[in-house]
Amino acid sequence: MFYLKRILLSCLGGFFVGGVTASDAVAALSMAEINSIARQTTVLIAPALTPPLRQDLDNNRNNPLNAQGVWNPGSGVIIAKDGRKYYVLTVAHNFLQRHLDTKDYWPDSKGLPYYGIRTGDGEIHVVKNVDDGRGCPLRGEPHLQALLRFGCRDRFVPGTDTVDRGNGRDDIKGIDIAIITFESDNNYPVATVGDASQVQPGDTVYISGWPDPEKELDPTTGKCRGRVARRQRRLAWGPVTAKVNPDPQNWGYSIFYTDNTRAGMSGGPVFDSNGRVVGTHGMGSTSKPSCGASPNTSSPAESGGDTSTVAATNLDLNTLRRQFSSSQNVNFFMELISRYHFSLPLQNQPPDGRMIQACLLPVQEIASNSGVVEFDATTDAFEDAKDVVEDIYKLYSFKLENLLRDEPSGGSGSLLLGDEDEPQNKPPRSICP
Repeated sequence: MFYLKRILLSCLGGFFVGGVTASDAVAALSMAEINSIARQTTVLIAPALTPPLRQDLDNNRNNPLNAQGVWNPGSGVIIAKDGRKYYVLTVAHNFLQRHLDTKDYWPDSKGLPYYGIRTGDGEIHVVKNVDDGRGCPLRGEPHLQALLRFGCRDRFVPGTDTVDRGNGRDDIKGIDIAIITFESDNNYPVATVGDASQVQPGDTVYISGWPDPEKELDPTTGKCRGRVARRQRRLAWGPVTAKVNPDPQNWGYSIFYTDNTRAGMSGGPVFDSNGRVVGTHGMGSTSKPSCGASPNTSSPAESGGDTSTVAATNLDLNTLRRQFSSSQNVNFFMELISRYHFSLPLQNQPPDGRMIQACLLPVQEIASNSGVVEFDATTDAFEDAKDVVEDIYKLYSFKLENLLRDEPSGGSGSLLLGDEDEPQNKPPRSICP
């Protein structure tokens, strides 16, 4: 399955070989291999479904025009590890300001919000004290804490910085990048950071994330799908159609590609053909209708057009946003953390071959019922049947008393927060059975 050259380069890491770095010379991976990396490093992010937040969701589900940002599961990628602390790169709009500062949502934690990060092994990791206290629009300098935001999301009077959660429009202020941190004794794989400057129009990129079917229209009724408990991670791919310089006026988005993504994949990694993260997906084309979305470019509605790469090179920014998905540029992210002197142990060596093999799906296991092989490039997307949440509402209804007593969460996996009977140095765990 692996070329000898690739295995040797993985072992050599970042050393120079004949004047060329190993990261530059590594062979392109197959879609199955990239999906293996994605499965192990992509996470699902959402606030805990406390009773008040669940009631808010239930009250608004049948009124989608008023349901912007009621409960918004998103995606992310494990980008660094320091001891038992893991750093997840994602987008700022996955964290609604109303969830961070509305104390009524969090009655059992003295008004402090807590989120859950679901890793590839099915475990939920609770992140407490998520509120960074900076409000929206952001105030003061960013700090590397449980949640680090370079932008924020709230409901504003259009064209202003005035918050109006009753009649305002869902919008993003600042750069749509964030880092959320969780702790675990488990040894999780970390994604390799690539060089986005090497990605050119026409190159194929791969986007991994957790779609939210409730944000999509039912094709038979033209209405919102309603409650959908089962979720399945998706790998989408397509050609890069254009690149622009990152600009805060555009929330930092700079890489555009054919739109095969879906709502909920915001924050998920964008991989190059070598399996390295070159961007963070966060915005679908604005031309595709989505359930309850207001007609504005900051809506995290996903998917859209099918314009050719050649035609896209001369399009203006508004046209690009209308026709294509877009992502943050990982080089811009590294520039931001350098600007504020944040030290993150990023991984820049080629993805390890042993890690890839650990979750590699044989082709015969991923064939669709129609007989079409899902990793055929003509399909442009793959729903990973091995990476599924059967009931996302049960998974995220972990109770605070379990958290305080260091007991397992109510999710599909076990979550232990400092149980004295647990060994402090666990061996590396296998994410894929």
